[in-house]
Amino acid sequence: MAKKKPDEVKKSNNTNSFSAFLKKRAPIYLGLIGLFIIFAYPALTEKNLESLLADDSFEGNERIVVEMVKFYKGSNDKGITILQVIEERINDKYPDQKIFDNEETWAEFIVEEIDKKVYEVVFVFSVDNNQSMRYEWHANIESGEIEPRDTPSRTIQQIVDYYD
Repeated sequence: MAKKKPDEVKKSNNTNSFSAFLKKRAPIYLGLIGLFIIFAYPALTEKNLESLLADDSFEGNERIVVEMVKFYKGSNDKGITILQVIEERINDKYPDQKIFDNEETWAEFIVEEIDKKVYEVVFVFSVDNNQSMRYEWHANIESGEIEPRDTPSRTIQQIVDYYD
Protein backbone atom coordinates (compact mmCIF):
# COMPACT_ATOMS: atom_id res chain seq x y z
CA MET A 1 0.00 0.00 0.00
CA ALA A 2 1.43 3.38 -1.01
CA LYS A 3 1.45 6.25 1.35
CA LYS A 4 0.11 9.63 0.26
CA LYS A 5 2.54 12.43 0.02
CA PRO A 6 2.02 15.20 2.58
CA ASP A 7 1.14 17.74 -0.18
CA GLU A 8 -1.68 15.54 -1.47
CA VAL A 9 -3.07 15.12 2.05
CA LYS A 10 -3.12 18.90 2.58
CA LYS A 11 -4.88 19.52 -0.75
CA SER A 12 -7.57 16.93 -0.09
CA ASN A 13 -8.10 18.24 3.45
CA ASN A 14 -8.35 21.82 2.17
CA THR A 15 -11.02 20.99 -0.40
CA ASN A 16 -12.89 18.80 2.05
CA SER A 17 -12.66 21.37 4.80
CA PHE A 18 -13.90 24.17 2.53
CA SER A 19 -16.86 22.18 1.26
CA ALA A 20 -17.60 21.03 4.81
CA PHE A 21 -17.42 24.66 5.91
CA LEU A 22 -19.97 25.67 3.26
CA LYS A 23 -22.25 22.73 3.96
CA LYS A 24 -22.34 23.54 7.66
CA ARG A 25 -23.19 27.18 7.12
CA ALA A 26 -25.39 26.99 4.02
CA PRO A 27 -28.66 27.26 5.99
CA ILE A 28 -27.34 30.34 7.75
CA TYR A 29 -26.38 32.01 4.46
CA LEU A 30 -29.69 31.11 2.87
CA GLY A 31 -31.51 32.51 5.88
CA LEU A 32 -29.59 35.78 5.69
CA ILE A 33 -30.30 36.10 1.97
CA GLY A 34 -33.99 35.40 2.65
CA LEU A 35 -34.13 38.08 5.35
CA PHE A 36 -32.50 40.57 2.97
CA ILE A 37 -35.05 39.81 0.27
CA ILE A 38 -37.96 40.11 2.69
CA PHE A 39 -36.94 43.29 4.52
CA ALA A 40 -34.26 45.26 2.69
CA TYR A 41 -35.09 44.77 -0.97
CA PRO A 42 -38.59 46.35 -0.87
CA ALA A 43 -37.19 49.39 0.94
CA LEU A 44 -34.41 49.76 -1.62
CA THR A 45 -36.76 49.51 -4.60
CA GLU A 46 -39.53 51.71 -3.21
CA LYS A 47 -40.39 54.59 -5.49
CA ASN A 48 -40.39 58.22 -4.41
CA LEU A 49 -41.09 61.58 -5.99
CA GLU A 50 -37.61 61.81 -7.50
CA SER A 51 -38.14 58.51 -9.33
CA LEU A 52 -41.26 59.94 -11.06
CA LEU A 53 -39.44 62.95 -12.45
CA ALA A 54 -37.67 62.65 -15.79
CA ASP A 55 -35.23 65.56 -15.95
CA ASP A 56 -33.43 64.50 -19.11
CA SER A 57 -35.59 66.80 -21.22
CA PHE A 58 -34.06 70.03 -19.88
CA GLU A 59 -30.85 71.55 -21.17
CA GLY A 60 -28.85 74.68 -20.48
CA ASN A 61 -30.55 77.40 -18.43
CA GLU A 62 -33.77 75.39 -18.11
CA ARG A 63 -31.89 72.59 -16.35
CA ILE A 64 -30.20 75.12 -14.08
CA VAL A 65 -33.48 76.73 -12.96
CA VAL A 66 -35.14 73.34 -12.37
CA GLU A 67 -32.18 72.32 -10.18
CA MET A 68 -32.38 75.69 -8.38
CA VAL A 69 -36.02 75.06 -7.47
CA LYS A 70 -35.69 71.35 -6.67
CA PHE A 71 -32.70 71.73 -4.37
CA TYR A 72 -33.43 75.13 -2.82
CA LYS A 73 -32.68 74.91 0.92
CA GLY A 74 -33.57 78.40 2.08
CA SER A 75 -31.48 81.47 2.69
CA ASN A 76 -29.09 79.64 5.04
CA ASP A 77 -28.65 76.73 2.56
CA LYS A 78 -29.24 74.16 5.31
CA GLY A 79 -32.08 71.80 6.03
CA ILE A 80 -34.79 70.41 3.80
CA THR A 81 -35.28 71.03 0.07
CA ILE A 82 -38.40 72.13 -1.78
CA LEU A 83 -38.72 68.71 -3.40
CA GLN A 84 -38.57 66.98 0.01
CA VAL A 85 -41.30 69.26 1.40
CA ILE A 86 -43.52 68.56 -1.61
CA GLU A 87 -42.96 64.81 -1.16
CA GLU A 88 -43.95 65.11 2.53
CA ARG A 89 -47.11 66.99 1.50
CA ILE A 90 -48.00 64.24 -0.97
CA ASN A 91 -47.40 61.54 1.64
CA ASP A 92 -49.57 63.47 4.13
CA LYS A 93 -52.36 63.78 1.57
CA TYR A 94 -52.26 60.04 0.74
CA PRO A 95 -51.15 58.40 4.00
CA ASP A 96 -52.52 54.89 3.45
CA GLN A 97 -51.40 54.52 -0.17
CA LYS A 98 -48.12 53.88 -1.90
CA ILE A 99 -48.98 56.71 -4.24
CA PHE A 100 -45.64 56.72 -6.08
CA ASP A 101 -46.07 53.05 -7.05
CA ASN A 102 -49.39 53.76 -8.79
CA GLU A 103 -49.14 53.44 -12.58
CA GLU A 104 -51.31 56.51 -13.22
CA THR A 105 -49.39 58.86 -10.92
CA TRP A 106 -47.08 61.30 -12.64
CA ALA A 107 -45.10 64.44 -11.87
CA GLU A 108 -43.28 66.94 -14.04
CA PHE A 109 -41.57 70.29 -14.15
CA ILE A 110 -42.57 72.78 -16.82
CA VAL A 111 -40.16 75.61 -17.59
CA GLU A 112 -40.91 78.72 -19.60
CA GLU A 113 -38.55 81.59 -20.29
CA ILE A 114 -40.04 84.96 -19.31
CA ASP A 115 -36.98 87.01 -20.26
CA LYS A 116 -33.25 86.32 -20.59
CA LYS A 117 -32.66 85.91 -16.86
CA VAL A 118 -36.08 85.02 -15.36
CA TYR A 119 -37.83 81.69 -15.90
CA GLU A 120 -41.19 80.42 -14.73
CA VAL A 121 -40.89 76.95 -13.17
CA VAL A 122 -44.11 75.01 -12.59
CA PHE A 123 -44.28 71.70 -10.75
CA VAL A 124 -47.37 69.54 -11.37
CA PHE A 125 -48.19 66.29 -9.54
CA SER A 126 -51.21 64.30 -10.67
CA VAL A 127 -52.92 61.17 -9.37
CA ASP A 128 -55.16 58.70 -11.21
CA ASN A 129 -58.42 60.35 -10.12
CA ASN A 130 -57.29 63.68 -11.61
CA GLN A 131 -56.48 65.28 -8.29
CA SER A 132 -53.42 67.41 -8.86
CA MET A 133 -51.07 69.65 -6.96
CA ARG A 134 -49.47 72.64 -8.68
CA TYR A 135 -46.69 74.94 -7.54
CA GLU A 136 -45.21 77.92 -9.42
CA TRP A 137 -41.99 79.87 -8.97
CA HIS A 138 -40.07 82.52 -10.83
CA ALA A 139 -36.35 81.77 -10.82
CA ASN A 140 -33.78 84.44 -11.60
CA ILE A 141 -30.76 82.72 -13.08
CA GLU A 142 -28.39 85.67 -12.49
CA SER A 143 -29.19 86.39 -8.86
CA GLY A 144 -30.18 82.83 -7.88
CA GLU A 145 -33.41 84.08 -6.30
CA ILE A 146 -36.59 82.02 -6.30
CA GLU A 147 -39.92 83.80 -5.90
CA PRO A 148 -43.17 81.88 -5.27
CA ARG A 149 -46.05 82.85 -7.55
CA ASP A 150 -49.02 81.44 -5.61
CA THR A 151 -50.06 80.66 -2.04
CA PRO A 152 -49.22 76.90 -2.04
CA SER A 153 -45.75 77.65 -3.42
CA ARG A 154 -45.26 80.41 -0.85
CA THR A 155 -46.21 77.97 1.93
CA ILE A 156 -43.71 75.39 0.65
CA GLN A 157 -40.95 77.98 0.43
CA GLN A 158 -41.68 79.28 3.96
CA ILE A 159 -41.39 75.75 5.34
CA VAL A 160 -38.01 75.42 3.63
CA ASP A 161 -36.84 78.86 4.81
CA TYR A 162 -37.75 78.29 8.44
CA TYR A 163 -36.84 74.60 8.73
CA ASP A 164 -34.06 73.95 11.26
